[in-house]
Amino acid sequence: MGDHLKRRRLDLGLYQKDVAASLKVNDFTICNWENNKTVPAVRYLPRIVEFLGYDPYPEPQSLGGQLVAKRRHFGLSRKRLAKKLSIDEATLAHWENGKTWPTGKRLQIVEHFLSPNP
Repeated sequence: MGDHLKRRRLDLGLYQKDVAASLKVNDFTICNWENNKTVPAVRYLPRIVEFLGYDPYPEPQSLGGQLVAKRRHFGLSRKRLAKKLSIDEATLAHWENGKTWPTGKRLQIVEHFLSPNP
């Protein structure tokens, strides 16, 4: 992620403080992200994707990967998404990691969440 941010910033001729203001973080945070010392919290990912103009993560292939990608898209933590879907956080973690799969009504809830306009 850091390499993507730095490349975009330099392409636009911006300073770290400019990007920091745009993403509503401080310039030390941008420095740490660009140098891969830290990774952005999920809540910042929607703004980062908007700044970059693309999603730097690969297209997910599995149901679990799709859940993670959609969660990142909305900037939701696993805890917040689990609450939104009315499921246990550990259950969501198992789905995201491919340990178990949703069935029945839970599968319908997941499919709705993954639809283009949930």
